Amino acid sequence: MKSIIYFLLITLLTIACTPDKCKCNDPAPEPGKSDGIEKGIVKGRVTDSNKKPIANAKIVANSLDYANAVIGYSDANGNYRIKLPTGIASGSFYVRGSVKVKYNGQNYDLALFTENDGQFSPYDGAVKNLTLKLTGKRTGNFGDDGFYGGTIEILHDFDNLEVGNIEVTLVPDGPLVDGSAGQTVVRRVATNDYHIYDVAVGKYKITAKDVSTGKKLKVKVRYEEKDYSDSTTGIFIPPYELAEHYELTLLIK
Repeated sequence: MKSIIYFLLITLLTIACTPDKCKCNDPAPEPGKSDGIEKGIVKGRVTDSNKKPIANAKIVANSLDYANAVIGYSDANGNYRIKLPTGIASGSFYVRGSVKVKYNGQNYDLALFTENDGQFSPYDGAVKNLTLKLTGKRTGNFGDDGFYGGTIEILHDFDNLEVGNIEVTLVPDGPLVDGSAGQTVVRRVATNDYHIYDVAVGKYKITAKDVSTGKKLKVKVRYEEKDYSDSTTGIFIPPYELAEHYELTLLIK
């Protein structure tokens, strides 16, 4: 009789715990992980505008009070993983990144855009992916102001020329700093500002005109020994070694 009862109990348990109903054999969740986030870790992937991985990008996890900073680098697949300090005085962190590029014999340190930018606790960890952008506004967080593109400064010696009537055309002269083909840029100078902002960093053939009269203007790149001409070639350069912003100053005549 006891053997019959035992057999019935085993049969009932087997029926009740079918694969679609029973969770008893599911692996336990890995400690400290939730949706890819690991406690004490910040990680992510670095890609270009075409979602291709970028290797050897420098990633900095920095505390808001600048007391702690941890540096890591992306691997061949664009992935990085940084262990964070979790002491009492660690504070909140944010992530910034950059990638070094050699372009026209000059060293460039291109800032990366941090997706879902914001502070996080090192105890909780975070996933922060980064992307290389040549144009567009920066995040605006933690001092990350301005644009990813370069800035053109305009200087002219026309007393009767309204700066807001100066239109500059830039045609890429070879690939841009990230190797992409780029495209022609036609921009007006900001009124009373003497600048054109957020142009993809590269080398350009440059012309200018007065839109109020349609008259062509003479141009040259500042500090170059060339004379003024109907067109010139200029390249955005860092104002100092490995700066993360780039400038091109034009003289208009």
